[in-house]
Amino acid sequence: MIARAYRKALITVGGNTTVLRAMAFLWKSIPYKPRRGVTALFIKAVLFEKRLLKIDDQTEITPIKDLGSLAYWGIPQVDLDSFLLTIDGAVDRPLSLSWQDLMALPRVDRQVRMDCVGGFRNNSVMAGVAVQLLLEQAGVSPGARRVVFHCLDGYYVSLEVKDLLEGEAFLVHTTNGEKLPKFGYPLRLAVPGKYGYQWAKWVQRLEVVTDGRKGYWAELGLSDRGDVGDVW
Repeated sequence: MIARAYRKALITVGGNTTVLRAMAFLWKSIPYKPRRGVTALFIKAVLFEKRLLKIDDQTEITPIKDLGSLAYWGIPQVDLDSFLLTIDGAVDRPLSLSWQDLMALPRVDRQVRMDCVGGFRNNSVMAGVAVQLLLEQAGVSPGARRVVFHCLDGYYVSLEVKDLLEGEAFLVHTTNGEKLPKFGYPLRLAVPGKYGYQWAKWVQRLEVVTDGRKGYWAELGLSDRGDVGDVW
């Protein structure tokens, strides 16, 4: 009962852009070094809370209506007829894929778990396109280090090329047999083994870069890799 109430509260906050922006503003107002310390303490508290609420024992598929998610800058409205996914930067063959192009690519189906640093977990059956396939089609240039996933709402995450070519990351268009809900529609990143802030929503561009730039929350003090269980 407690875990269910906790999830419901997080889902409610997740859709309140004003509350989320206020929380982010307060957090960013703390100087960088103490902010990292505060973040580490918070993550430890979240991990303890997850054990207390037995969130890690939850294995059942999360219904779409109960999926926890956060949207700091509002929810973009997307027209699939004009939607394009771009893969560019340090690649041999820049790509611009329409929705029809994406649907024609080989489909990946996986049951995955998304752990949020806020304490909730989503268990879903997701389908989409492997990031590895997209990068191979574009031809990653020698010296490329990271891929920056740019989103329609202005958010971005950055992941290492090596991890993406060897891992199971994929761009999701279907959850539990249905199109993505508003939090992420029409395309979001799923990265098994990474915290939810690395699962970028509303992805529109993959920029392959040769520098070591970080994602949005990593720049502000969260773990750059974002591996589940990493407390820094």
